[in-house]
Amino acid sequence: MNIKNEITAAGILLNACGASYKIFSKLCENYEPGDLFKGGNFWKELGLNKNLQIKLAALIENHWAEKEILRAENFGARFITAMDLDYPAKLKDLSNPPVGLYVKGNANISLPSVAIVGTRKCSDYARTIATNLAKALAQKNITVISGGARGIDSAGHRGCLSENGITIAVFGTGIDQVYPVENRDLFARILDRGAIISEFPMGTGGESWRFPTRNRIILGIASRIVVVESPEGGGAMHTARGALEIGREVWSVPGRITDSVCRGTNRLLGEGAKVFLGINDFIESVTGNKQFDLNFDAEDSRTESVAPKLTDEEKIIYSLLQRQGGRTADEISIESKLDFVTIQEALMNLEAEGLIMNSSGRYSATA
Repeated sequence: MNIKNEITAAGILLNACGASYKIFSKLCENYEPGDLFKGGNFWKELGLNKNLQIKLAALIENHWAEKEILRAENFGARFITAMDLDYPAKLKDLSNPPVGLYVKGNANISLPSVAIVGTRKCSDYARTIATNLAKALAQKNITVISGGARGIDSAGHRGCLSENGITIAVFGTGIDQVYPVENRDLFARILDRGAIISEFPMGTGGESWRFPTRNRIILGIASRIVVVESPEGGGAMHTARGALEIGREVWSVPGRITDSVCRGTNRLLGEGAKVFLGINDFIESVTGNKQFDLNFDAEDSRTESVAPKLTDEEKIIYSLLQRQGGRTADEISIESKLDFVTIQEALMNLEAEGLIMNSSGRYSATA
């Protein structure tokens, strides 16, 4: 086994048994990586506790490293350790960087990037923001990072891919697992234009505790984080707070104070996150360029193409909801001074056109 293979094998073994980056770094800097197979007193000298020694001994006895490298290769993936040149340097800003990462795809995971994160049970408004932000970033050749989950994550990946951008999904499972199953086609498309990465061994399932662990990888490799929508206890909050702790730039999209799904993102604004006031402003901040042209397709720009065809009553109502959403039909009636039948008909037409959305009887503009 040559030195490169010894480093990979040592990294895979220490990663699988839960050893820290510090232990792996100590091994590579002070010893030969192949020394890991000596066992006994050497493991104590390296700093492995009894539990880790038991796990490591079982893995070595089963020739697990060789088998795992082969499993990854057969899947078209590779394992990069913290000693490899393509290991993202930004990850080492974490207090507990991963020993290594499984990577499938050809995207450079060290390039400047923006993570788009948020709740799985997101509003239509938040999904629209995530999609269009990802499109804008793709148009500027900025990599989009997210977690491959339902809701905001999927919207970010899909928006980026719709503009032929590069996107990276960070899994909370092994990279050979499809979770959630409905995103199978999405993950295949991501591999065409980006990469899927994970620190978890091949075949690892989707236990809930793994996803907060996964989130630190997202914040570790991203240059900036945008939290689009999140309740107070959401995983995106852990991502954002972890990012703030290591000095990453965090942006939060403000939401209605009456909506529990927005309480986390609103709270972040008091904890050091920047206020996300619009896609153009954010892109200008990222690129430093005021002269840019965000070309969204007609389906995502319906406010411009459909608005001239609206009736006078529909224009009045739509204008009200653009200024401030969350209005009931009764509130719209008071403000617009239109009769209730006209309002109901206009609301149905506007919703059918995709210009507004109805959330528990309260109407808001979709963009």
